[in-house]
Amino acid sequence: MWQQNPSQKIDLGDKNKLQRLLKYMKVQPRLLISFIFPLLMLVLSLLVYVGFNEYKDNQNAAINQATSNVRIAREYLDHHFLAAQSHLYLLEQLWEEKNSISGVMEAAQTIVSAKSRYLEVGLLAYGNYYGTDGFYKEGIASLIAERPWYTQAAIGESYLTPVYLSGSTGKWTVAFVAVLEPVAQQEVRIVLEIDVNRLYENVSLLRTLENGYVYAIESATGKIVIHPDDSRVGTPSVSVTSDILARIQAGEQEGIIPSYEYKNREKFSVYEANPLLGWVVLSGAEKSEIIMHTLSISAVTLSLLVLILIIGLLFYIVYHVHNYGRQLSEVESIAELKIALQQMVEGVIGCQSIHLYMRNVYSGDFESAQCKHHISEKGLRDDPAEKLGRLARLPEDQPDILSAFIAPGQTCIRVPLTKKKQLIGLLYIISPRLDLTLFINMLRTYAQSALGQVMLAQRIQQTDAMTGLMNKNFLQAEIEKQIKANGKYYLAMIDVDDFKGINDTYGHLFGDKVIISVANCLRQESDRHAIVARYGGEEFAILLPAKGLMAAKKILEAIRVSVSSTVITSGTKSCRVHVSIGVAAISGNMEKSIARADQALYQAKANGKNQVVIYCLNSMLQTIGAE
Repeated sequence: MWQQNPSQKIDLGDKNKLQRLLKYMKVQPRLLISFIFPLLMLVLSLLVYVGFNEYKDNQNAAINQATSNVRIAREYLDHHFLAAQSHLYLLEQLWEEKNSISGVMEAAQTIVSAKSRYLEVGLLAYGNYYGTDGFYKEGIASLIAERPWYTQAAIGESYLTPVYLSGSTGKWTVAFVAVLEPVAQQEVRIVLEIDVNRLYENVSLLRTLENGYVYAIESATGKIVIHPDDSRVGTPSVSVTSDILARIQAGEQEGIIPSYEYKNREKFSVYEANPLLGWVVLSGAEKSEIIMHTLSISAVTLSLLVLILIIGLLFYIVYHVHNYGRQLSEVESIAELKIALQQMVEGVIGCQSIHLYMRNVYSGDFESAQCKHHISEKGLRDDPAEKLGRLARLPEDQPDILSAFIAPGQTCIRVPLTKKKQLIGLLYIISPRLDLTLFINMLRTYAQSALGQVMLAQRIQQTDAMTGLMNKNFLQAEIEKQIKANGKYYLAMIDVDDFKGINDTYGHLFGDKVIISVANCLRQESDRHAIVARYGGEEFAILLPAKGLMAAKKILEAIRVSVSSTVITSGTKSCRVHVSIGVAAISGNMEKSIARADQALYQAKANGKNQVVIYCLNSMLQTIGAE
C-alpha cells in the first residue's frame, strides 16, 4: 500500500514512474498467460516433430527387418528347391539307365517317404501315369495336355510349374517337371510335386514387427504361392499390382511397396525377385503397428507435459532406446548381439554388466553366451526362485540358480526372452542403476526379437539339409571355442566304410538313406552335450566331452557297435554298414586338432576298417572292431 506524507510534495517525474509501474503490475498476468499458450504450443509442436521422426525411424526399422526376413526366406527357398532338382536329376538318371517303371517308382516312393514337403512323384510313360502311393491312370496320352503341370518343352529341359491344386492329393502344389526322351513314340516326363504349405511352415517364424509375415507370388501371373492363410494360395495378390509386376518382369530385382490396403488395413511390403524360381518373395506389416508402437512411447511423454525437464529426459532415453533397438535389429551373429545388447542396456538404464543365456534348440539346455556354463531347463524350473516367464527382480539375498553363479551377492534383474510364448533366452542385468519397468520391457521387446532372428538365421546356416545334423562350419567354430575355453573335449572323425561300393551296388538313393540312417544312429547314441556334425559326403564328426582318451574311446566304441548292428532297408534292398573312427584330443588350434583325428582315421582304415583308433603323440592305440 502506497502512503503519502501530507507535508511532502510529489515530484511529477516520480508520479509518472509510479503510473508506469502500476500499469506494468496490472498487465503482467496477461503477459504471463500469453507466454504460456505459445510455450505449450511450442512444446506440442516439438513433440509432434519428434513423434513424426520417431514414426519414420520405426518405419525404417520395420523395413530393415522385413528386408532381412525376405533375404533369409529366399535363401531357404533356393536351398530346398536346389535339393528338389537334385532328387529329380537322380530319378532322370535312373530312368535313362534302365527305362524301368518299377525302379523309378520305388526310388520315388523312398524320396516321398523321407521328405514330408514332397506330395507326390509321378512318371508319364507309355501313355500312362504312375504316381507314388499306388496312384495310377491308364491311357491318358490324349488328356495329358490338360494336366496343370503340363506345358510344351524341349526334350532334356526341366521347368517349375505355376501353383495348382493337385487332383491326386487335393493340396496346393508346385512341381518340377523333367522332359525325357520319348519311348515308343510316347512322351516321358517325371513330375515332382512340392507341398507349398509345408514350405511356408519353415519360414513362418520370420516375423516383421508382431504380425507381419513372409509370403511369395509368381512373377509371371501375380498369383500367391505361399501364404499363412491357405485360402489365399492360388489367388491374385493384393499388394503386387500389374505395374509392379511389369517392373519386375523388366528386370527390377527388389523394391518397397509403400502402401496398399488389405482387409481394410493399410500395409507395406518389401519384395525381392527370385529368378531361379520365377517367384517374388515379400514381407511386410500393418502400418498401424508402427503407429501404435510410436504412440505407446508418445503417450508416456504426453502424460508428463507438466514436467518439462522430465519430458526432455524421457525423450532422450526413448530416442536412444530406439536407436539401440535399430542396431539390434541389424545384428547377424551372437557376437554382434552381445555387443549391441551390452551397449543398449548400459546406455538406457546403466548396469555393472549383463549376462545372456540362450536356449540350445538341440539339447534344450540354456547356454551362456559369455562363458562355458550351461544348465538344463529342468534344472532351472526346479529352482524355487524360478518363474521363468516373468520379469523378476532378484535381491542379493534371494538369487536364483543362475544369478548365484554369475553374480553372487549382487542385485539382478532377470528378463525372459520369448518367441511365441516359448522361452528362448534369459537376460540378466547385474546391479542396474535405473529400475523402471517401462524401459526394461522396451529392452526386452528389442532383445527377444533380435535373439529370435539371429537364432533362426544361425539354425538355417549351421544345419546340414540332408541329415539335420550340424554342418562343417559350425563344428569348426565349436572346436575353436572349446580350445579357447580349455575344454576337455575330443574330436572323432567317422567315415562310412566302403561307401562307394554301397552306391555302386544299391544306387545313390539307397546311399542317401545310409547317410541319413548313420546320422540318426550317431545322434541317438551321443551325449546331449556332444556336437554331432556331417563333415562332408559319407564323413561325420563328433566333438564330445570326456574325462580322458580312454573314456572317449569307450563312448565311440559303443557308437561303432551300434552302427554295425543297424540294418538299413529300402524295399527289397538291405545291408549293414560299418564305420571307422579316429579320435584325438583337441589342442593347439582347430586345423591341427582335425589333422590329428584325420590321421587316426586313416590309420583305422589302414588297419582293416570297422574300428576305433586313438591318436597319441608317438603311437596309435587301436580298438579292433568285430568283422
